[in-house]
Amino acid sequence: MGVKSLGRLEPTPRENSRPRLIKLAYDRSFFLVLRNPEYERSLEGLLVGLMKEDVGTGDITSDALLGGAPAKAEITTKDDGILAGGDELAWLCGRSGITLTRHKKDGEAICRGDRLFELEGPEKKILAIERTGLNLLQRMSGIATETHRHAELLKKEDFRTIVAGTRKTPWGFLDKKAVTLGGGYAHRLGLFESFLIKDNHIDALKKHNVKDPIAHAIDKAWEQRKRTVFIEIEARNLKEAIRAGERFKFLQNKDKEIKACIIMLDNFSPLGVRKTIAALKEKKLYDYVLLEASGGVKLDNIAQYAKAGVDAVSLGCLTHSARALDISQAFV
Repeated sequence: MGVKSLGRLEPTPRENSRPRLIKLAYDRSFFLVLRNPEYERSLEGLLVGLMKEDVGTGDITSDALLGGAPAKAEITTKDDGILAGGDELAWLCGRSGITLTRHKKDGEAICRGDRLFELEGPEKKILAIERTGLNLLQRMSGIATETHRHAELLKKEDFRTIVAGTRKTPWGFLDKKAVTLGGGYAHRLGLFESFLIKDNHIDALKKHNVKDPIAHAIDKAWEQRKRTVFIEIEARNLKEAIRAGERFKFLQNKDKEIKACIIMLDNFSPLGVRKTIAALKEKKLYDYVLLEASGGVKLDNIAQYAKAGVDAVSLGCLTHSARALDISQAFV
């Protein structure tokens, strides 16, 4: 997949470009749809693989007890939350010869007891996809619900800071889509898409005796900027953040080009974020970068990070430890 397919920012005055840069840098919702062949291939690889692993050579219980009689089943929720995974369930049902009727849409709030879907088809086929389908709905809805909690907290307090996921996504693109359905942003799709210069990259350059590893890394990424949606670098302290800001400003001014250049403030406290942003503004570097807080951000302090002035907060907990919603299926 080329960067051009992810969109580009048209030239605009710098003072008007920040909201557009944030959206360009973090929004991948247009990619995470079934009409995108790359997303569908990812979906097929995961869900079909899970079904093959589950069914194997056949459902020996259903084969022994049931015939091919037509049946109906309902999927209901025992939890409140945000629904996600309906599009993918419909795709799975379609390729399994099952008719799906939807009563709730992806991204919609659901309440305990709500009927979400009706399935019609051969009873053995309905049972064959039950566990994979429910795992899909439970996981994606859990992620969407957790993301919604974080995003709504900031929205209610009128902060413009966005909530983004990370690459801590055991189910890949499906996890990222669930984040977007909860009101968050997917961040980059993978290693292939955008530059994220991490502390390990900087430390490796130091071992190679590079004198100014931050400037060197940013320069190398800038040379390939046409291949990337954004260029991001982790900063572990104020000094590293200032150095990154200086280099981003120099390159954008030199080439008269606005690019989404992000400084990730890694494991900074809210106070540390506030001081860093103040220093960037004092040195007239703030307008040349986006600021992301990551590490240590959670529901009970996310508002403090937003108040400190970051453009984005990224949280691995949205995808690696969100509680699955309790959703069940039964014949009717």
